[in-house]
Amino acid sequence: MENSKDTLKNLKAVIDSVQDYFKKPENYNLEYLVTATVCPVLEKVLKDLCPQIEERHKIDESENRRDNFIIHYTGIATLVSILQNASKGDKKSSLRLYDSIHFNDPGEGNYLTRDLLQEYKWLKKTDVRHAYIASFILAKSKIEQDAMSDKLVFWQEYGQEGEGCSLSLYAPLSILRKVFYGPDSEDAKRTVKELRSVLSLLDPLEIDNPLIPESVSIKLAETVCNSLEKIRYLYKSNAYEHEKECRFVLLESDIDKDKICFEYQDRNNSPVRIRHYYEHEALQIKNLLESGSLITLGPCVPYRDNVSTCIEILKDRADLGAEIKPSDITYRKS
Repeated sequence: MENSKDTLKNLKAVIDSVQDYFKKPENYNLEYLVTATVCPVLEKVLKDLCPQIEERHKIDESENRRDNFIIHYTGIATLVSILQNASKGDKKSSLRLYDSIHFNDPGEGNYLTRDLLQEYKWLKKTDVRHAYIASFILAKSKIEQDAMSDKLVFWQEYGQEGEGCSLSLYAPLSILRKVFYGPDSEDAKRTVKELRSVLSLLDPLEIDNPLIPESVSIKLAETVCNSLEKIRYLYKSNAYEHEKECRFVLLESDIDKDKICFEYQDRNNSPVRIRHYYEHEALQIKNLLESGSLITLGPCVPYRDNVSTCIEILKDRADLGAEIKPSDITYRKS
């Protein structure tokens, strides 16, 4: 917060200067006043603060040894599609970042503001924008890699009920960010406390006063939520703490919408759905599947030998490394 002290003072000064206008809202165009004076300074404060918060999510680069891996669970069809593209000479063939709207946690993007909403109800007056996310488990040792790449709970949650696969990949740690779990963790509490110190400066405006036009609270909520886009997807419920997740996150504003792709899914006894995904050069498969990396086939993969042969041929055609092995877990789908 040290670098934000001056902008915090500026925000307080602006609030003090417009406070009298909010006491007589019928006489003033408060939306214009907020847009022209309060929002720009509020945005500056949050732009100073959020990079400091994001810094705490970075993975220690000293951990970047050659025995460090990230684990990624996906479907066999998805992996085959990626390898087919790579085998045809597509050097940009990449792991996929999926639209957050399709994630299994319906609270994605909301955990950071959930506690704040209890105090600042006007924050709910804006919608959460979606992001494109690739999720990984960070393994800090070869032993942990082996354990995390073949774990029943992950097969059930992310490995298509054991019919998918897991990839143990060399970690591009510099682009990944650790997920913090809350609301009870010290990391999550610290972030909420820092944001509260900014939002509390707006209290004198009594934004929730029924006399204040709704457009005013919408403008302020948009300013806050837009400023939090870079970090809001780095917080999840502590129900998911076992995942030890790290993420590569792209905001909608960071992507070329003409390059969004679609994946059709039709699983047994499940509704048909179409998932949106995006590919980014930072996750090119040729840089991730190297000698020493591992592809683990799930415990319920049908025709496992045929699948293994297919993947072996495709990765050889693409000149990619990686050992292929079956899961050691015995598991029967319900």
